[in-house]
Amino acid sequence: MSVSFMLQHRRNHINVKGNPMSFKTIFCVTDVNDNDDALAGAIRLCEQTNSHLSVMVIAVTPAPAIYAYGSVPDHGWATDYAAGTAKVKQRGDAVEKQLQKADISGDVCTSYIDFSHVDDMIGERASYADVTLIGTTAGNEGELRDKTIYGALFHSNKPLLISPASGIQSFDVKKVMIAWDSGLPASAAVNHALWQMKNAEEVNIVMVDPVASAAVNGGEPGADMAQYLARHGLNINVTQLASGGQSVAEALKQHAIDMNADLIVMGGYGHSHLRQMIFGGVTSDFLKDTNIPVLMAH
Repeated sequence: MSVSFMLQHRRNHINVKGNPMSFKTIFCVTDVNDNDDALAGAIRLCEQTNSHLSVMVIAVTPAPAIYAYGSVPDHGWATDYAAGTAKVKQRGDAVEKQLQKADISGDVCTSYIDFSHVDDMIGERASYADVTLIGTTAGNEGELRDKTIYGALFHSNKPLLISPASGIQSFDVKKVMIAWDSGLPASAAVNHALWQMKNAEEVNIVMVDPVASAAVNGGEPGADMAQYLARHGLNINVTQLASGGQSVAEALKQHAIDMNADLIVMGGYGHSHLRQMIFGGVTSDFLKDTNIPVLMAH
């Protein structure tokens, strides 16, 4: 069951050369063991949006051995480190050739660093792009992938664009679903996505089991954000969903499918506990599995 209401506003169309509302710089992280599917997806997106692609090739250094006093050091670590350095450079050279072949604007940097510094390094580089592109399955796996996501999401002031496993075939955004909970991360995501929504035919603000409260959602949950976006010339629907036994993530994903959304906009939640990246339940579900591109911010 859902409750909906609509706000309509005349949209202004401005004819300019190119698309001033598209990304200008897209940041992508790859490791030395990646296949080229994720990178190919990033290149394709840059071709569609006429964007600059900034690629970081990253690898984690081996942990240095700790020796007892007076023992003879094992030179195996130095050998492994040198081999890793060469592998990172080789991957960086290969990525650079791919960018040259694609004939897009781009740059490549390599980083061979300690695991504890990965999120800081990625956050710093992500700060100089409009968005960081992350795949649900392609790209870094396990803890390194979590570090990549955490660094981009929480150590920069820029959003993530989560690509489905099939890639982003087209970024012609016509229908947008905003997963709204009145929180600061969701608000940040909306602000980052604003220019991407300017040409959308429909923007649907969706809330799951919202509670009307003067302190949080207001008397009519979603209405304040709808009014704000309507002033930007967007056609807005507000939908209040009852979860009906589904998880919040399941309810949101199903609604996005039902409305044939091209893009989901949502806040990203999480924290670091004992160096382990812990993402909120809804955030984690969308990071692992989505059939629709997701713009996520914190």
